[in-house]
Amino acid sequence: MVKNGLFLASIGCILLLISANARTGEYNIFNLTTALFLIIVGAFMVFREKRKIKKKKD
Repeated sequence: MVKNGLFLASIGCILLLISANARTGEYNIFNLTTALFLIIVGAFMVFREKRKIKKKKD
């Protein structure tokens, strides 16, 4: 599950880089919102799984 979250976050980071146009200084809003959504979901999945692992150790 952690690997899936990291994968989603990395895809989100790549989309975040692609969403900006350096020549015009404009952002593609669709790519930007998709990237932020993927980063948030990926981070949530990683933190949730780490919390489960920590709880099992105790």
